[in-house]
This record gives sequence, C-alpha cells and structure tokens, in this order.
Amino acid sequence: AKGHRFLNLFAYTGSFTCNAIAGGASQTTSVDLSGEYCDWTIRNFELNQFDPTRHAVIKDNCLSFVQHEAGKKRYDLIVCDPPTFSNSKQMKTSFSVTRDYPSLVRSCIKLLSPGGRLIFSTNAKTFTFDPSLFSERHTIQNITSLTTPFEGHAIHKCWTIQKSSL
Repeated sequence: AKGHRFLNLFAYTGSFTCNAIAGGASQTTSVDLSGEYCDWTIRNFELNQFDPTRHAVIKDNCLSFVQHEAGKKRYDLIVCDPPTFSNSKQMKTSFSVTRDYPSLVRSCIKLLSPGGRLIFSTNAKTFTFDPSLFSERHTIQNITSLTTPFEGHAIHKCWTIQKSSL
C-alpha cells in the first residue's frame, strides 16, 4: 500500500485500512453501511496511533458509493470484501454476492487508476468467479491459496484484478 490511495469497501472494523496505513498508504477511505462499524474503525485508528482526521471513514451503502464515486476520484488499491448476502433495511434491494458481484467488480474497476489493483474476496462457499465477464485488458488472478492458512481448507476465495495501464 506504500504511497497508494487506498479504498476499503465493506470495511467492517477497518482492519484492512489499518494495515494499509501501517504499510504507508498516502490516503485511505473506508466505507461501511453501519455507523457502529465506522466508529469501530475510528477507534482502531486511535488504538494504532493513526490520526483519524487524516483518513476518511464514510457511512454509506458501498454499492451506492462506488456508483456515485465513479469519475470523481481514483484509487490505486481497493479491497472489496462484501457480505455473502444482505437485506439491510438501509438498502433499496437485497445484495447477493453470487448475483451482484459482476456489477460491483465493474464499478470498482472504474474507480481504479490506470495500473491500479482490486482485491476481491468472499466467504461464500459456493461462489464461482467468472473472469470472462470482465475486459480481457485487465489481469485477473486467483490468489486464494496465498490468503488462506491451510491448504485445501479455503475459508474464503480471493482474486486480484489489475486494471490495464492503457
């Protein structure tokens, strides 16, 4: 994350953001629908002695955020770790990672700077990522084995999508 503009979607307690700050991210933005989790993220910044005023924490629906943010700001590194399913009263429709991931990933790619990288992760046990749904100009890699502690016992699945530099 060193020197990168970092976005953490579905930030929960901000763990990825804390790691990005510790790794030298130049700017961070953490987005979560829950005000309680946003407060928890700020507390984690304080516990790690990070200045919470230097890092944006936004209470918003991540799906709306990525659509509204398109064209406004670019990020060099995005972590997107959505829930498997959500039907929060704060959302207009339900979210299912198996149904909605293509549009979510496409929206995230629009927020990436040229050469930027998206890390997409899910805990959905029956999830299948279809790279053919995305532009061939982007490099997509399954990195699940690099992110799970026990071979053959994947507790989640994870990919990187690197946006074309063109």
